[in-house]
Amino acid sequence: MLEWVIKAAQKSATYLNRGPKNLEVDVALLIPEGDKLGEIYRHRRDLYIVTGDEHNVLSRYSELADHDYVVRITSDCPLIPPEIISHHITKAVQYDLDYVSNVDPDHRMHPDGWDCEVMSSKMLSWVCENAEDDFDLEHVTTLIRKQKPQGYLMANVIGRLDISHLKLSVDTEEDLDFVRTYQKICSDKTKKAKSKSSADRFYII
Repeated sequence: MLEWVIKAAQKSATYLNRGPKNLEVDVALLIPEGDKLGEIYRHRRDLYIVTGDEHNVLSRYSELADHDYVVRITSDCPLIPPEIISHHITKAVQYDLDYVSNVDPDHRMHPDGWDCEVMSSKMLSWVCENAEDDFDLEHVTTLIRKQKPQGYLMANVIGRLDISHLKLSVDTEEDLDFVRTYQKICSDKTKKAKSKSSADRFYII
């Protein structure tokens, strides 16, 4: 699951660089201190590894405050499309936004499992200075949506269709079984399309 999230984040750079600006994407893995994932991933040169307090997840994000923007994607969203990530980043940069996401329940149209949030370094600093509640420290961005701080530009990403009823995140064994089946179906159809003759053309949209 984690590998699928990492690949989606890395592939998002491909879609970004089709635009007018050449934007650089660094992928960081934020894990609790002492977690075995640190040992598994510490040799990866294509990732930043950030470790910290298990319950204060925000403190791990604070280590990335020197970046212009920080994108939050959680590891329970293995099916998030790279295009969703790049779209959020593009809008944040294009309109100089401090926070842009598709997770607000009042506006959500994307499935549970395509969750993406982009924070400017300015917004990340505000959260780090103002979050005190354990819930906000663990869930990182909840204070932003609760307080909607003045002087910060915020936006919601919506879709053309409301498919928010779909659950593609993984919280249970049943969710994992569903995602595995869903991914296999998509993979099989993609392979079949690519195996067709050159006379047939297929595009992923």
